[in-house]
Amino acid sequence: MTDPGLLRFLELVIRELGATDARVEIGGRDPDDPRLVFRPIPSGGRVVAVFATPPSDPEASGARLSALMESFFTVADHAAASVPPPSKTPADIAQRRLVDELGRLRERAGARAAVVFDVESPVVWGMSPQESPGLESRFADTMDRVRQAHAELSVGHTSRLSMMNGVECLARPFAGIYVLALLFDVPGVSEPVAIGAMVHALPTIERLVLALPPAEPPRGGAKIMRMPPRLR
Repeated sequence: MTDPGLLRFLELVIRELGATDARVEIGGRDPDDPRLVFRPIPSGGRVVAVFATPPSDPEASGARLSALMESFFTVADHAAASVPPPSKTPADIAQRRLVDELGRLRERAGARAAVVFDVESPVVWGMSPQESPGLESRFADTMDRVRQAHAELSVGHTSRLSMMNGVECLARPFAGIYVLALLFDVPGVSEPVAIGAMVHALPTIERLVLALPPAEPPRGGAKIMRMPPRLR
């Protein structure tokens, strides 16, 4: 049976490395084609990125592949070691942990909400538990505005955006298509504290997001679609 999370991970490898294909191999000899960059999987096998021509800096491509693999396989190994009941899959564990991590980030940063969303669709991959109802609809416009401005955001940097609906947003893109955002009422942003909390939490959040299965966006694209936590 094909693992949707693994397929999504391979799609991310293709996009992040600029490869033409990516695959998982088990057994056999390591490839020696200069158009292939590969790294071993801790549990066995290898991930192979395929390029149309030999990459100009294969070591840099290999290092990036290693970083992506560490993010993905660390969460997968943790889920397998937990030996969850059949109804609690690795994706369930990653989703529950993501919601919990976003809740801790919201508290440390003093924000109203911490959220991870997709810049290419209306999907929200995780949002911190809310203190009061109705915040999702209030922040929907904010996330749409961030999506519109995502081309101006730089990976590895946090941007502060002022919204017309009385919301301040600190947005930090990661892993190609995702944004980690902290949402604040105006006034109320302690930027050094909030950015420090984001930088500290981002490696864990990135690993958990990459472990989630793909999601189909809602028809019409007008509403927020949350990935519901099922593990309690």
